[in-house]
Amino acid sequence: MKWYMWRNIVGHESLIGTLRTFVLTGKLPHALLFAGPAGVGKTMVAREFFKAVNCLDSPGDACDACRSCVKMDSGSHPDFIMVGPSDNRTVITIEHIRGVISEVSLKPFEARFRFVVIEPAERMNNPAANALLKTLEEPPGATLIVLVTHNPILLLPTIVSRCQVLRFTPLDAVASSKGPTDPYILRLTCGTLGGLKDFDEAQVLSVRSEILQALLDGDPVRLVNRYFPSQEKGGELLPLFVLLAESLIRDLFVLLHGGGDLVNEELKRLPLRGVDYLELEEAVSCLRSIRRGSNENIRLSNALGELFMRLQQMLCA
Repeated sequence: MKWYMWRNIVGHESLIGTLRTFVLTGKLPHALLFAGPAGVGKTMVAREFFKAVNCLDSPGDACDACRSCVKMDSGSHPDFIMVGPSDNRTVITIEHIRGVISEVSLKPFEARFRFVVIEPAERMNNPAANALLKTLEEPPGATLIVLVTHNPILLLPTIVSRCQVLRFTPLDAVASSKGPTDPYILRLTCGTLGGLKDFDEAQVLSVRSEILQALLDGDPVRLVNRYFPSQEKGGELLPLFVLLAESLIRDLFVLLHGGGDLVNEELKRLPLRGVDYLELEEAVSCLRSIRRGSNENIRLSNALGELFMRLQQMLCA
């Protein structure tokens, strides 16, 4: 069953049902641990859950129109607190957690329940984790702590034991095919949509279509030169081109081993000539060189052009 307020969430129907039951029964845990791979929507679910708990008109499903819902959607709700490191290289320190502790000792400003979302929770250093543990042992009223983690094994076992754990799994392309996300996107990202967070779905599908057309019946070098006209232009699209090329190489390996579970299902209909390991290894080596050289002084158009020419030779009979 797909509830209205959760319409922006792809998949996770069972977990959403559990969270909705918490609201409708009034039995909210004091701490939740959302565990699963990056990019499956854990933080988005936490935001929607806050709306479900605190909606002024329709608790459990949320109206998306009341003051609480509107503030949450605009990112201005004072009772939804995100805690995390300042960048990818730093940790969550005891100062971060002390700030949270001082907040949760007070009543919520407006909401029924204040949410404190710590993400990624595994980035807490030991002093921070121990400080949080004390709060979890004596949970404050009207506050729900949500730990979002990509690697729960890195958390202190004592912290995990004091949370109700909800495990998020990668989205299934078939099961989610009736949802708003194209099944190909789910296959491409192995069900972790965050892997394409810098690109919208229409852009991904458009670039993919152009690449396939160029490889199967066109000029891939011309296509690459159009998207990467100079060393300074087109770099923001490199991760997408690399990911799409990676998916094609992966599919060729699968076909070489006699498999049929492909990301790019169109390849099943092609009369592929004999592809051997040496050609695939050369393509992989070319891809590695692009990854290593993306921050160095290599000419992206030349490197990508060589990679896609190799793929064209393998894909065309």
